[in-house]
Amino acid sequence: MQIKHLWITMAAIIVLAGISGCATERHIAPTLSDSPRSGLDLKPPVLCAVFDGRASQEPKDAAAQLQEDLKRIYGSSIEWSSYFTKIPQGRVAVRVRLVTLGAIFGSRLISTVAFADAVSSAQGSAIGSWGTVVGNISAQQTLFAGSFSGEGWWNGAAWIDLEVQDHRGIKPINFSLPIVAEHREFNMWGYSSGDKAARIAWQRVSVQLTRAMDTIFRAVRDQQP
Repeated sequence: MQIKHLWITMAAIIVLAGISGCATERHIAPTLSDSPRSGLDLKPPVLCAVFDGRASQEPKDAAAQLQEDLKRIYGSSIEWSSYFTKIPQGRVAVRVRLVTLGAIFGSRLISTVAFADAVSSAQGSAIGSWGTVVGNISAQQTLFAGSFSGEGWWNGAAWIDLEVQDHRGIKPINFSLPIVAEHREFNMWGYSSGDKAARIAWQRVSVQLTRAMDTIFRAVRDQQP
């Protein structure tokens, strides 16, 4: 048994040494597996767009993949438009922006300070019934403690900003809500460990993303005359 443990330890050291001289980033496609929603007959539908705001856009079709899955899930409840289109009076828009998606070896991709600032900004801007929406969503994030450095681990992270623009009232309401998750994996299996860290981080965010979209769409539906 001791020999077996020794071989496992040596293999991990060899993999770690190999990774230290190679690329230390892993990427994942942002897919959604949820079933199509029913009972969200929005008239007019919510304007929606997906934008890849990452510095390194790998995979290249990440935004297109996410948009296709949102189309499948929400159907006619969404009217697709350009991410930069001005929102007309009387409409609600949800803009999905990819900020971080993947895994990196040895350090973190997420700043807890930046996340806290983003949540605080959303809470300050989401007035009225939108405040409850923001509170419910922001309470379900999965982040490491601020003191965690990430050294020696594959650190997966996913961050999506949901920008909501409600132009139905006299004064427009605009806020951007971060949806964030992290997951770490010890470097036992090299790149496979990195892929797992990225996959689990995205899975956690994808669950929160569809919950957030459900909550937003129900709020819009319930406010319709």
